[in-house]
Amino acid sequence: MSAAAAVAEKPSALKVERVGVIAILQDQPTLERIQAIVRELHLDDELSLEATLDAALRRMREGENPRVLIIDLSDSAAPIAELSAARTVGGDDIKIVALGVVNDVALFRDLLAAGATDYVVKPVSREALAAALEKRSATATAGGGLGQVIAFIGSRGGVGTTMTAVSCAWILSEKHNEPTALLDLDLHFGTVALKLDTDPGSGLSDALEQPSRIDSLFVERAMVKVSENLRILAAEAAMTQSLAVDPGAIDVLLYELRRKFAWVVVDLPRWVTPTQRVVLGAASRVVVLCERSLAGLRDTIRLQTLLREHAPQTSLLMVEAGASGERATVAKGEFEKAVGKSLDAALPYDAKSAGAATNAGQPLPLAAPRSAVARELEKLVAAVAAGPAEKTKKRKIFGLVKW
Repeated sequence: MSAAAAVAEKPSALKVERVGVIAILQDQPTLERIQAIVRELHLDDELSLEATLDAALRRMREGENPRVLIIDLSDSAAPIAELSAARTVGGDDIKIVALGVVNDVALFRDLLAAGATDYVVKPVSREALAAALEKRSATATAGGGLGQVIAFIGSRGGVGTTMTAVSCAWILSEKHNEPTALLDLDLHFGTVALKLDTDPGSGLSDALEQPSRIDSLFVERAMVKVSENLRILAAEAAMTQSLAVDPGAIDVLLYELRRKFAWVVVDLPRWVTPTQRVVLGAASRVVVLCERSLAGLRDTIRLQTLLREHAPQTSLLMVEAGASGERATVAKGEFEKAVGKSLDAALPYDAKSAGAATNAGQPLPLAAPRSAVARELEKLVAAVAAGPAEKTKKRKIFGLVKW
């Protein structure tokens, strides 16, 4: 055997064998049809049911490797985010079959791009279901080449979440030369546009109020250009304006942004809303800015629980920020022991550099490039861009990765 052939065969030899079918269904007739097809095709796959996608993804994170994942998206408010999360957790070779009630070619294409291997319209026909369950290689391509979502959230207020999100987006776009979108979901009090000395415009409010208008052209017109590689989407809603945001609008918006940009950086407010779960479900990475205070420790643990239960596909990075050094009331060792993992990075408290950046309307790494915090931000972006796989390899030298 040639060396080239040996190398070519090696990856397949190391592949974990996938067995079984996990289904998240909403009605008895569909379940009975699937059970009949499994028997008819003489599949040796065990069919198991889960009530929610979160439960199914939790099983997969714990080591289960199903061959097929069937998801009924009929009542889903965020189908794109759910498929993206399933593809991220399941990997490239799992077959993901989406079920739904809408028979539309555009929807079919969008679901395939988001990670589905096939889309079957209900009531499911025998032929369509049999074709989906047959033992053949999955054809999806891990999200169809969509960009990556990075969500930034603080365990407490005042830890520099917006500064960090803006800085990381700028480094990705200007130093890594990657097309980057920066999304500020604090619709009333967000400061992303302010920190970049730009007018937020009304694009985000318009998009969320009229989700049916969201498409690639609408998004392109709504975004504010900061540089050739960096665009922002923000809002400054009136204090008297109460915004009821449909989670489905965020799902569609993130999908359109991921089609256009390599990175979608989201500055996520701390308060719990339905949109927060959609963003976390779409995110491949979540950066939590942690304050080493008693309240900061409590809320960091609560965020870990939220991510573990509702966004198991994410790679979590925990960054020390806010109160540190003599200002911190919880020792670093005690903090890390309580959260069950080491902090991935630490951003030094630098009021002078932060103030200079704010006054200049520039990202901190541009306004204070030689500062210690700018150097740490560069390292943070390198860790984020490296991806979960590379970080996992490094940490497994010392043990299993923990949340």
